Amino acid sequence: MPGILIMKRKLEMLRQKIRIFPPRTKDQSGEEYAREKLVLGFKYGVFALTAFAILRGILLVGGASVTVSSSVDGRELPVYCVDTPEKKIALSFDAAWGDTSLMETGAPKPGISVVLKKNK
Repeated sequence: MPGILIMKRKLEMLRQKIRIFPPRTKDQSGEEYAREKLVLGFKYGVFALTAFAILRGILLVGGASVTVSSSVDGRELPVYCVDTPEKKIALSFDAAWGDTSLMETGAPKPGISVVLKKNK
């Protein structure tokens, strides 16, 4: 029996540390306390639903994305185009190669508008 009493005390201490609703004060009426609990419960519910919706959106969007890469002789090469029947656009930033590869060919650097007009 002493083990059960110790466990009950520890559970009560844990409940006091983790309070969702503040304790009722002496000068607070039952109606005021009930209203305060209702407002806090509503706020917690809105927060939980918002967090759930954001998490669900992340999982839906993240699950729909596809990673594409190409490898030749063990070297990773950038993917320049993917044949798809859907009209989609993808923007990538060539941070690994830099602009020296364009300078070596002598070709002018195309701006984003030139690239978009060319690939309508």
